[in-house]
Amino acid sequence: MARVNEKTDMWTVIEVMEVSNALKGKVFSITGHLGRPRPVIVKIIETAGGRFEAEPKWGVNFLITNRDWNKGSTKEAKRSNKLIAAESMKIKIISEDDFCQMIIDNGETAADGVGVKLV
Repeated sequence: MARVNEKTDMWTVIEVMEVSNALKGKVFSITGHLGRPRPVIVKIIETAGGRFEAEPKWGVNFLITNRDWNKGSTKEAKRSNKLIAAESMKIKIISEDDFCQMIIDNGETAADGVGVKLV
């Protein structure tokens, strides 16, 4: 079950936007508890033209994570296996905010690499 956190309002905006093709050609994986249940986020990814992979692997462009797994977190010692795998494959690790902004910007942020913060 998703936790309600400070990202909830941004997710609400994304859910009501028309997002078709904003993420076309981009592949995402997810780790951690996000602001919405995983099936909802997967549906957002697919509706926006992106593809979801359950595990980070070659060909995945972004791993969406939350603050619990961010560098410098107090949970650093218990990092997600998905996060570790993504780092080893040089997959861009982005926050929920980055992901939502990518959709709001119609994919432009991800396409040019500007504004995408590595977590």
